[in-house]
Amino acid sequence: METTGYMPRHSGRHAAAPPGRNGKMTVSVIAAVIMIGAGAAIAAAASARLTPRACPGTVGDCVSAPAARPTLSAQKLTPRVFADSADGLSGPSAAIASGGRLRITNVLGNSVTELSAASGAHLRTLDSAAYAFRGPNAVAVSGQHVWVANVPANSLTEINARNGKPERLLSTGYGFSSPYALALSGSRLWVANAGGNSVTEISTVTGRRLAVITGRRYGLKNPYALAVAGGRVWVANAGGRSVTEISARTGAWIATLSAGYGLDDPAALAVAGTSLWVVSEAGDAVTQISVTTGRVIQILSGRRYGFNNPAALAVSGGRLWVANSLGDSVTEIAAGSGRWLATLSGRRYGFSNPTGLAAAGPDLWVTNLGADSVTRLHAG
Repeated sequence: METTGYMPRHSGRHAAAPPGRNGKMTVSVIAAVIMIGAGAAIAAAASARLTPRACPGTVGDCVSAPAARPTLSAQKLTPRVFADSADGLSGPSAAIASGGRLRITNVLGNSVTELSAASGAHLRTLDSAAYAFRGPNAVAVSGQHVWVANVPANSLTEINARNGKPERLLSTGYGFSSPYALALSGSRLWVANAGGNSVTEISTVTGRRLAVITGRRYGLKNPYALAVAGGRVWVANAGGRSVTEISARTGAWIATLSAGYGLDDPAALAVAGTSLWVVSEAGDAVTQISVTTGRVIQILSGRRYGFNNPAALAVSGGRLWVANSLGDSVTEIAAGSGRWLATLSGRRYGFSNPTGLAAAGPDLWVTNLGADSVTRLHAG
């Protein structure tokens, strides 16, 4: 059964979502996976309000920084915006880099675009009816297989990574209900069902359902993001202001992290080493948690970070990158210390409702749902 009334989570192309979380843009559990921004006027005003100090010059680009702390690696990043209509980008949301390819889900175009992760050259766009894409808004890659979550269709499309041909469509019998996020580990694929307050576990070898994890003890409430680390499956409960910790081996509940973690609409996760990073969209904050102990390490918040509806995370080269969907900006943070390094914004970056991040070698890719484009930030 298809979920009706589907709308990308932050799309500025639709009417504002009903109020409910600190005045932020919100939607019900039928919303999509990687966040989307508000209108350009709102984003511009928010970006100006959150910039730590005025950037030099009149019109153009800036890397915000306090006078006593010059920016570091951000000064070495060269941006390039890819917005060719031939790339087939239409509401680009989630992105993942693997095997030299960047795969982008087009939530408004019902397609997946593949670009060269090194050059940005268009490789192919998967858009035929055979894929059964419907609001594709999460993607995972393992070996020769690609999985795409179709949020309103309550289904997953499995694709051959080498030739791009569809292999399987998983739907009935899997407990999918607004499948909002995917995570892989070994031969297992986990799916967060935002509409069903559950997580489905699937064998990547056979495609069979292994389990549907649900029940009050798990504390799953509007699960929007997943990560696997330290033998645990971590689930961000956007509606519960919490993160649930589950055994990846047995599916048993281990803990529900809430009070004292600074979580407010947790909507994206990233793992680096022994740290789990959690973005709190409504709280304009990022929480660092130890995957070994489950304890909070630090909570990053405040005007200096420039967070404005942070929607996505990526960790690469000792840096934590945060996409601010309402700020049309990307924040750079030292992953080791949590120190703010820079807030990237301005025309040359082309950020417009940035909703997805993917690291590929020396490059960071940013999806711009509001502009039907992707931005490559090249180091060096």
